[in-house]
Amino acid sequence: MSSANRDDAANRNDAANRENAAGDHPLRILLVRPESTGGIGVHVDSLTRALREAGHDVRTLIATGTGAIPAIRHAARQSRADVVHAHGLRVGAAACLATRKRTVVTLHNAPTGRAGEVLLRLIAQRADAVLAASHELLESATGHGARNAQFAPVVAPPLPAPTRPAAEVRAELKSALGLAPDDQQGIALAVGRLAPQKDYDTLLKALILVQERHGAVPPVAIAGEGPQRTALQAVIDAHALPVALLGHRTDVADLLRAVDTFVMCSTWEARPLALQEALRAGVPRVIATDVGGVAEVTAGRLPLIPAGDPEALARALLAAPAAPTAGWDALWPGPEDELAAVLAAYSAGCSPGPPNRS
Repeated sequence: MSSANRDDAANRNDAANRENAAGDHPLRILLVRPESTGGIGVHVDSLTRALREAGHDVRTLIATGTGAIPAIRHAARQSRADVVHAHGLRVGAAACLATRKRTVVTLHNAPTGRAGEVLLRLIAQRADAVLAASHELLESATGHGARNAQFAPVVAPPLPAPTRPAAEVRAELKSALGLAPDDQQGIALAVGRLAPQKDYDTLLKALILVQERHGAVPPVAIAGEGPQRTALQAVIDAHALPVALLGHRTDVADLLRAVDTFVMCSTWEARPLALQEALRAGVPRVIATDVGGVAEVTAGRLPLIPAGDPEALARALLAAPAAPTAGWDALWPGPEDELAAVLAAYSAGCSPGPPNRS
């Protein structure tokens, strides 16, 4: 028997001998994610806590670049994992290639370009279970051949208690935006990585349109870091826009409580955590693009705008704010639903029998 076959047989026998039905017995779980300070990182951290509280043995791994496959293989063997649960296209594909342990992959973003399609097809064909953070992603996974794919909600953790008074945070934002302490303009906030998916280029184009037509421009603070910082700052400086790039922030909940408008102008999202947080926080005006799973989050209670449309975004920024809508949590899946979906995938993956490796 080859070494690979011996490892495969040992893995299956170990799972069978321990009778690992996820709902009844503790599992050894390896959670793998890319390096991320955004939604995926927050989700995996929250899921780690929930699984440990449910009694499971959870190890975590950040896997990136060319070293992802050997790192996942080593961690899976060292932890004697029953389930390897990977998050994202690249890490998910790497996990499928790295181990013959039972593999679950959560899709958080749509594939882009031919490379993304190849990764999704590999995951669909080789993962034992595919979880999708939106129904659009679920359709994409099944369309690429996934035989065991399910919707699995990604739930924003509860907003933490304030760490500073809202007035103090607002004063800090005014200073960052170059506004006078007594300036009464409303302040807008965007949260997300400075990367093409978040489409801050369109936000700046919308602000330039407002500047050209009305003179006064709504001040906007952007919390996030990323590869587009230099290019975005160049546009801000060239047009003297009242926009502040705040960098990575750990106090987003405090920022949301101190602003008047939340803006999400992404070209694609699944169930964006920042949008859920803004709605929970009761930000008076929320502007979001109609992409991915955003309509599932807003449930028809919030007008959405087209992505990549500076005119529509400019109009939304100038519109009078509506009264904030409460009761969002009653419309959304809760943490218990999130955990149940994951454990169901683990349970199916841990039943004795050959993995899906066709």
